[in-house]
Amino acid sequence: MHNSAPPNNGHSPSEFDLPVDEVSCQHFVELVTEYFEGALSARTLSRVEEHLVMCDWCVTYVEQMRATIASLRELTDERSPEPPDSVVAALRSRRAGGA
Repeated sequence: MHNSAPPNNGHSPSEFDLPVDEVSCQHFVELVTEYFEGALSARTLSRVEEHLVMCDWCVTYVEQMRATIASLRELTDERSPEPPDSVVAALRSRRAGGA
Protein backbone atom coordinates (compact mmCIF):
# COMPACT_ATOMS: atom_id res chain seq x y z
CA MET A 1 0.00 0.00 0.00
CA HIS A 2 1.35 3.43 -0.97
CA ASN A 3 1.58 6.03 1.78
CA SER A 4 0.92 9.44 0.25
CA ALA A 5 1.78 11.39 3.39
CA PRO A 6 4.96 13.44 3.14
CA PRO A 7 7.94 11.74 4.80
CA ASN A 8 9.06 13.10 8.15
CA ASN A 9 5.96 15.27 8.57
CA GLY A 10 6.83 17.44 5.60
CA HIS A 11 10.46 18.01 6.59
CA SER A 12 13.38 17.17 4.38
CA PRO A 13 15.13 13.93 5.42
CA SER A 14 18.37 15.89 5.85
CA GLU A 15 16.79 17.90 8.66
CA PHE A 16 16.91 14.80 10.82
CA ASP A 17 19.62 12.38 11.69
CA LEU A 18 18.76 8.95 10.39
CA PRO A 19 17.06 6.99 13.17
CA VAL A 20 18.80 3.82 12.05
CA ASP A 21 22.44 2.80 11.79
CA GLU A 22 22.12 1.62 8.20
CA VAL A 23 20.78 3.32 5.06
CA SER A 24 18.39 1.28 2.92
CA CYS A 25 18.06 1.76 -0.84
CA GLN A 26 14.78 3.58 -0.24
CA HIS A 27 16.45 5.93 2.26
CA PHE A 28 19.24 6.56 -0.21
CA VAL A 29 16.82 7.48 -3.02
CA GLU A 30 15.08 9.89 -0.64
CA LEU A 31 18.45 11.47 0.30
CA VAL A 32 20.09 11.60 -3.13
CA THR A 33 19.33 15.29 -3.78
CA GLU A 34 20.80 16.33 -0.45
CA TYR A 35 23.74 13.99 -1.13
CA PHE A 36 24.49 15.73 -4.46
CA GLU A 37 24.07 19.16 -2.88
CA GLY A 38 26.35 18.35 0.08
CA ALA A 39 23.51 19.04 2.51
CA LEU A 40 23.68 15.85 4.59
CA SER A 41 24.83 15.86 8.19
CA ALA A 42 28.22 14.23 8.73
CA ARG A 43 26.58 11.21 10.39
CA THR A 44 24.08 10.71 7.57
CA LEU A 45 26.76 11.24 4.90
CA SER A 46 28.89 8.57 6.54
CA ARG A 47 25.95 6.13 6.52
CA VAL A 48 25.17 6.94 2.86
CA GLU A 49 28.79 6.40 1.82
CA GLU A 50 28.88 3.09 3.70
CA HIS A 51 25.75 2.04 1.83
CA LEU A 52 27.29 2.96 -1.53
CA VAL A 53 30.30 0.73 -0.80
CA MET A 54 27.96 -2.24 -0.41
CA CYS A 55 25.19 -1.53 -2.95
CA ASP A 56 25.90 -1.76 -6.67
CA TRP A 57 22.30 -0.80 -7.46
CA CYS A 58 22.60 2.55 -5.68
CA VAL A 59 26.01 3.20 -7.27
CA THR A 60 24.36 2.67 -10.67
CA TYR A 61 21.55 5.00 -9.59
CA VAL A 62 24.09 7.71 -8.68
CA GLU A 63 25.84 7.28 -12.03
CA GLN A 64 22.50 7.55 -13.87
CA MET A 65 21.52 10.66 -11.92
CA ARG A 66 24.90 12.29 -12.62
CA ALA A 67 24.55 11.49 -16.34
CA THR A 68 21.02 12.95 -16.35
CA ILE A 69 22.19 16.12 -14.60
CA ALA A 70 25.08 16.50 -17.05
CA SER A 71 22.73 16.02 -20.02
CA LEU A 72 20.29 18.59 -18.68
CA ARG A 73 23.09 21.12 -18.26
CA GLU A 74 23.87 20.77 -21.96
CA LEU A 75 20.35 21.75 -23.02
CA THR A 76 19.89 25.24 -24.37
CA ASP A 77 16.91 27.41 -25.09
CA GLU A 78 17.80 27.69 -28.76
CA ARG A 79 14.85 27.50 -31.09
CA SER A 80 14.77 25.15 -34.03
CA PRO A 81 15.98 26.77 -37.25
CA GLU A 82 13.37 28.09 -39.64
CA PRO A 83 12.56 25.66 -42.46
CA PRO A 84 14.07 26.43 -45.86
CA ASP A 85 12.01 28.64 -48.17
CA SER A 86 11.44 25.69 -50.50
CA VAL A 87 9.73 23.74 -47.72
CA VAL A 88 7.56 26.70 -46.72
CA ALA A 89 6.59 27.26 -50.39
CA ALA A 90 5.71 23.57 -50.84
CA LEU A 91 3.51 23.62 -47.72
CA ARG A 92 1.74 26.79 -48.84
CA SER A 93 1.21 25.35 -52.30
CA ARG A 94 -0.21 22.15 -50.84
CA ARG A 95 -2.48 24.07 -48.49
CA ALA A 96 -3.77 26.27 -51.34
CA GLY A 97 -4.45 23.21 -53.51
CA GLY A 98 -6.29 21.32 -50.74
CA ALA A 99 -8.42 24.19 -49.48
